[in-house]
Amino acid sequence: MELVEKFKRFLKEDGKSPKTVQSYVGDIEGFVIYLKTMGVEFRGELRRFHITSFRNHLIEKSYQTATINKKINSLRCFNQYLIKSGLAEETVVDLRKDRMKVAFGSEKQVEVFSEKQVEMMLFYIQNHEKFNTDIG
Repeated sequence: MELVEKFKRFLKEDGKSPKTVQSYVGDIEGFVIYLKTMGVEFRGELRRFHITSFRNHLIEKSYQTATINKKINSLRCFNQYLIKSGLAEETVVDLRKDRMKVAFGSEKQVEVFSEKQVEMMLFYIQNHEKFNTDIG
């Protein structure tokens, strides 16, 4: 995609190391492919929903926390590039919200509920008075 190639040139001109350029560009290409599988043709418009959906996809695919955070960092850099290039007006990647939190001393990713599990819990919470909890 032409936009990703322009981003690659921008990173090189900005003095990023070849490994960093390769990593960032690979992450953005993966994001664009993900969007395509979701029926979205990426033309430079980053949406907040796309970021959170991609992050949830990575979690469900059991990516390591450090890998997810690296991909979020790449997306933030790409978001900044789009703004500097006049292709976007707002920052939609928020590192405080989007990066995975890691408990101190924890090497493993925390378990996350699936959307279906969350939906079931919300249904129960909103309708708990209708459920008979007496076992007797």
